[in-house]
Amino acid sequence: MSTVVRAAGLVVFRRVSSRVEFLLLQASYPPHHWTPPKGHVDPGEDEWIAALRETKEEAGIAKEHLNIFEDCHETLRYEEKE
Repeated sequence: MSTVVRAAGLVVFRRVSSRVEFLLLQASYPPHHWTPPKGHVDPGEDEWIAALRETKEEAGIAKEHLNIFEDCHETLRYEEKE
C-alpha cells in the first residue's frame, strides 16, 4: 500500500514582450532536474500556504510580489519513484 505525501507549489511566470517565461529551479540532488518551486505540506498546513511558503523559501519571492490566479489550480496524483 502506498503512502500519500502531500506537496504544493506554484507555476511562476512573467510576460516579457510577446513571450512567457517560467521560473524553474534546478534540484540540488541527482539527476539535478528542473522544477517549479514546490515542497511538502506541513501537518495542519493549507496547500496554498505551503505553496507560498515554498516559493519564498526556494526562490525568495514573497506573496506580495506575485499576482496569484487562485481560480487556476490543479491536483496531480502519481506514484513516487523509490
